[in-house]
Amino acid sequence: MIQEPVVPSLLQMEGFSLEHRSVFGPVSILTDVNFSLGYGEVLGVIGESGAGKSTIGNAILGLLAPQFVRVSGTIRLEGAPIDDRTLERDIRGHRIAAIFQDHTASLDPLMPVGKQIRETVLALDPALTVSEAKEVSLQLMTRVGISDAARRYADYPHQFSGGQRQRLVIAIALAGSPDVIIADEPTSALDATVQKQILALLRSLVDESGLSVILVTHDMGVVAEITDRVLVMRKGEVVEQGRTAAILDRPQHVYTQSLLAAVPRLRQTMAARKVRSTSPQWSDGRSETPILSVRNLSRSFATTGPKYWPWGETAVTEKPFALRDVSFDLLRGSVTGIVGESGSGKTTIGRIMAGLEFASQGCVAIDGREFDVTRPGRRSGILGLVQMIFQDPSLSLNPHMTIERILRESIRYGAGDVERPSDCAAMMERLGLPRSLLSRHPHQLSGGQKQRVSIARALLARPRIVVADEPTSALDVSVQAEIVALLKEAIAETDMTMVFISHDLALVQDLCDQIHIFKAGRIEDAGSPHYIFSQSTHPYTRELIAARSSWFTR
Repeated sequence: MIQEPVVPSLLQMEGFSLEHRSVFGPVSILTDVNFSLGYGEVLGVIGESGAGKSTIGNAILGLLAPQFVRVSGTIRLEGAPIDDRTLERDIRGHRIAAIFQDHTASLDPLMPVGKQIRETVLALDPALTVSEAKEVSLQLMTRVGISDAARRYADYPHQFSGGQRQRLVIAIALAGSPDVIIADEPTSALDATVQKQILALLRSLVDESGLSVILVTHDMGVVAEITDRVLVMRKGEVVEQGRTAAILDRPQHVYTQSLLAAVPRLRQTMAARKVRSTSPQWSDGRSETPILSVRNLSRSFATTGPKYWPWGETAVTEKPFALRDVSFDLLRGSVTGIVGESGSGKTTIGRIMAGLEFASQGCVAIDGREFDVTRPGRRSGILGLVQMIFQDPSLSLNPHMTIERILRESIRYGAGDVERPSDCAAMMERLGLPRSLLSRHPHQLSGGQKQRVSIARALLARPRIVVADEPTSALDVSVQAEIVALLKEAIAETDMTMVFISHDLALVQDLCDQIHIFKAGRIEDAGSPHYIFSQSTHPYTRELIAARSSWFTR
């Protein structure tokens, strides 16, 4: 048996247990958690929703809600126990920092990004002057890969892409020169190429400065790409831990084996399968009228003409197109995948088809009926004909309504049918949800349960076309596999047509009949999964495929 090298411990959690107070009595959240983090090491923490992954990070940072009670255990930094007083005064921000999942929520939308970084620098080192703190802020922006930092210093968060905003959050975390960064799902909402850039940045910070990272994630590709060791959690307990290569290649625990088995694998060499073409002509010579056609669709956020200020006239720089002259067809019962990097126009095209946004030019036709999508969806008449499944169910479900009321509203206003009392309950059972959840509110459900409710809401409207916008990006791999199986079943039973927007190439390959590769608002490449993954030589397509971790490519 090969002995693993002993790595000196920087951070240790010993026998740590937590309980949650509730009206029904104490509920165990963490049970006897033990692990150590070495100097210059990246530790991945994986497991399905509710496993306690994020709770570990919050416990280390002292961010637990009052209803959490520590039953036993110790957290040590370089051998010294961490208590509330030293955590607040000397550790949080200085020696241990955090990067959270939602970069949008981590940045103040009303404050320039440079000022946000500068405030953090001054808070952690009050001896600095404002000009010195600004210089440090510019250095941090440059360090995390923000080009032309001096020019971008006064820009606001909305003027940066998703990947750039995540870099800015990393810059804020680095402001106190910490020894440990706790990164909670830092790349889950990013496309493959931007994700790879952020992972490369984290890895370079670890290698160059000896920084240690606790990386909470459900993405096994991220685990394979960057981590040195892995901690596998289930229901608040550590079921397995070890070197990353050993865990991925030879998992010992049944639960770890099931997690890895649920990861979708990207096949770069695959047999051709008979699929429907995006043109009105089938591959076997038969023709079929598209259920939906997009013609010459463009969306620009540009403003024209000069702006007049009290101090004089200022020329306006036009913003780029979100979509530029996009055309394609959808055939009945087909699944069309749309992939591309952040800002490529994926979500914009989906929202225009659903009537939630309007275009600058072009039209959309459903069953031969044309809709003027340059007008708002309610005025053009397209609103409600295409249903959407949104990426974040927490934001798309009304928090003031019960699950039953949400579903009944979809039946009444979406399908326009007479509501039957059994409809909601039958759909819940079909999606593997207990009927008892109908009386609950969204915040009382897990992430996977809320996403199932979002799917139920879309299906109860009995749509012919559904746009699924990143419906699985925030879910762990086991729940993700269940959601994809439910979508496949719904498509097969109802002959529904779906647009599946995702940055997960393996999911798109497994689910879709046709794939469109978007970049900068244009369709760069398109074809069947066999063509895209096995035959296409387009450089951007190959770049996207190369960004997928080789551990999960076969």
